[in-house]
Amino acid sequence: MKTYIFKVKLKYDKRIWRKIEVLGSQTMDNLHMAIQEAFNFDADPTHLYSFFMSGKAWDRYSAYCHPEADGAPATRMKIESLNLKPKQKFLYLFDYGDQWEFEVEFLKEGTYEKAVYPRIIDSRGKAPEQ
Repeated sequence: MKTYIFKVKLKYDKRIWRKIEVLGSQTMDNLHMAIQEAFNFDADPTHLYSFFMSGKAWDRYSAYCHPEADGAPATRMKIESLNLKPKQKFLYLFDYGDQWEFEVEFLKEGTYEKAVYPRIIDSRGKAPEQ
């Protein structure tokens, strides 16, 4: 079973980052929840989020979104179906009001270990207050 390793950086301060490993069979929604945990955010389900694969906010043609947002549901998009290439970057936008922006970079495929996924495998910098 393949895993996928991502480096997630705060867009406004790229010195603050987390490395997150997810299973290929998990969804973009699982990645969203892992980012929430990694940055100590509250994962309030009323806050909408989107992943913009083009890297451009509000590009609805490249978005995987919160189930109540306008776009393809992130709950249905499996990581392994994205056909990611190493060093490929995309934008994660959380909370449409406050607009927290994160750069997500696909680093590489990993090897499954007996562990709970998704998981945080490395971090740098103190998470900001939400």
